Amino acid sequence: MKRVILRVMMLVAMASAAVTMSVHTSSKEVKASEKGDAVVEYAKNFVGNRYRYGGSSLTNGTDCSGFTRGVYKKFGKRLPHSSSAQRRYGKKVKGGNAQEGDLICYSGHVAIYMGNNKIVHASNSAPYPRGGIKISNNARYRRIVTVRRIVK
Repeated sequence: MKRVILRVMMLVAMASAAVTMSVHTSSKEVKASEKGDAVVEYAKNFVGNRYRYGGSSLTNGTDCSGFTRGVYKKFGKRLPHSSSAQRRYGKKVKGGNAQEGDLICYSGHVAIYMGNNKIVHASNSAPYPRGGIKISNNARYRRIVTVRRIVK
């Protein structure tokens, strides 16, 4: 009888440890997916897709704020479909401290910072690579109004 009780206690302890490990692993995965680099990697999947004014489809056509909105939606973040309204979301980033995944807000435009002075954004209606969803090598190609951190 003691052996049976010991076995049951051992199984309960092992099951408890497995549940604890599972919970901790899941929370780490969630935290990792909310990092800016994951946002950038996801956003890059849509490079080459078309621009459409007022659009919100990452695959069939979107404008700049629809693009950032659609990308962040994947990470559980709700942004408005307006570049000027997106300037008020997240935390303001001071100075030149932009990190991967931050929103770079311009007058009438918004993009996602990739690091190394690059952005990914829905540019304009010209065919790719001049327009559409593309990567640009100069985040400061126009005056930056603000930088916002949506994910940590």
